[in-house]
Amino acid sequence: MWAFPDQSSGPEIKIGDLSFEEVEKFKYLGAKVTNINDTREEIKSSTNMGNSCYYSVEKLLSSSLLSKNLKVRIYKTVILPVILYGCETWTLTEREEQRLRVFENKVLRKIFGAKRDEVTGEWRKLRNAELHALYSSPDIIRNIKSRRLRWTGRTHRHDTTVNDVIRLLIPALCKNQSDSLHHLWKLMGPVRHQWSISDVIVEIRNTVMPSDCSALRFGIRSDNSEGLELNGLHQLLVYEDDVNMLAENPQTIRKNTEILLEASKAIGLEVNPEKTKDMIMSRDQNIVRNGTIKIGDFSFEEVEKFKYLGATVTNINDTREEIKRRINMGNACYYSVEKLLSSSLLSKNLKVRIYKTVILPVVLYGCETWTLTLREEQRLRVFENKVLRKIFGAKRDEVTGEWRKLHNAELHALYSSPDIIRNIKSRRLRWAGHVARMGESRNAYRVLVGRPAGKRSLGRPRRRWEDIKMDLREVGYDGRDWINLAQDRDQWRAYVRAAMNLRVP
Repeated sequence: MWAFPDQSSGPEIKIGDLSFEEVEKFKYLGAKVTNINDTREEIKSSTNMGNSCYYSVEKLLSSSLLSKNLKVRIYKTVILPVILYGCETWTLTEREEQRLRVFENKVLRKIFGAKRDEVTGEWRKLRNAELHALYSSPDIIRNIKSRRLRWTGRTHRHDTTVNDVIRLLIPALCKNQSDSLHHLWKLMGPVRHQWSISDVIVEIRNTVMPSDCSALRFGIRSDNSEGLELNGLHQLLVYEDDVNMLAENPQTIRKNTEILLEASKAIGLEVNPEKTKDMIMSRDQNIVRNGTIKIGDFSFEEVEKFKYLGATVTNINDTREEIKRRINMGNACYYSVEKLLSSSLLSKNLKVRIYKTVILPVVLYGCETWTLTLREEQRLRVFENKVLRKIFGAKRDEVTGEWRKLHNAELHALYSSPDIIRNIKSRRLRWAGHVARMGESRNAYRVLVGRPAGKRSLGRPRRRWEDIKMDLREVGYDGRDWINLAQDRDQWRAYVRAAMNLRVP
């Protein structure tokens, strides 16, 4: 992109053998840029796109099958984000504000309908004040101004990169460890959405650390020689404001927790006892469990499962509980839109889109880490078939003339998209290739190639995540070194697509 202010030229610019068209406006990162640096064109374009979204769901907004609350949610999640994309950079005049308000009022009138006049008894349009009293949310102009202020604050804080954090933090560690940690958390604010604290800790860990920073060192690397080992390293997992300690026995957990409590207290941080849980992971379900673990003045509840980063972790390291919970959440989404899926007002294509965008993402959240058995695959297929039968309805039998349910083969012929199991296997392969290409410095790669200390217990081995080799065999790869294969992005992408489109009986 070239910009030549206050210079006139022809309809194109020629450089070498290439000719570039000269334009008055173009789209960059989804926003329109004009030759006079005016945002009015972008606001007009966003309003037109919002109108397109509005007319695509107009029947929904006027349907008596949906509650007004659900219609407002459709407006906020489908229409409003389209209009407000990039609004943080807009400069609004009164004319643009009026255009945006007129658009919003049009949508709200469609949602809330007309009102019967108390005097004449005739139906009339709702006035603007009545509309926004019913809407009870900030109007579109308040939304824009709030986003602009939030973005302004963020840009003023964004002049520090992760490398700047490391460069500023390390020299200061020798002087005052409390101030240095405070400085770290202060600087981490702007980069939190792009980097996890773990990434910064790993980078700090590789730097020469001063010997007099024992209180801070627990948050960076553990001085303790005990704990669960993987690749010869003792494990302390940190993500954002969550700390996970892994150990082979309760004594080590107790000792490490005492260190954490003392180090946190020294720098003004506190552990939340209500959110902190203790879990013993073992195949032996007869192991003695105390119910709570008491350390100092704190009592931490012992649990059999807990939720971490949106996924359920169990004390037997089994994903069946998480898959069951995901199906239940998918059922909740399904029943919330059941009337839409059976409505004659919507086309089947739109119903399929509702399934793919509203229900399916809820069920498949975190599926890249699942280990599927035939039983779990069957449960997921049953759930999907139930939704598809609601979408495509019944079929009249050609012989008896009676209505009957669609068979599974008929369902998926109508669906004409990869089923839920193909989706999961394809996502697992995509994630596996991503991890395999991360490199030895990344924690996820270390976990992938690492081997925990100790021996496997006797008995039939359980299904492992690494058994995605079976998925690769389904698409024609019989080799053993899939990590080396994943280094070729194009070839691996071909296998991912093959796994998505593979048809199985």
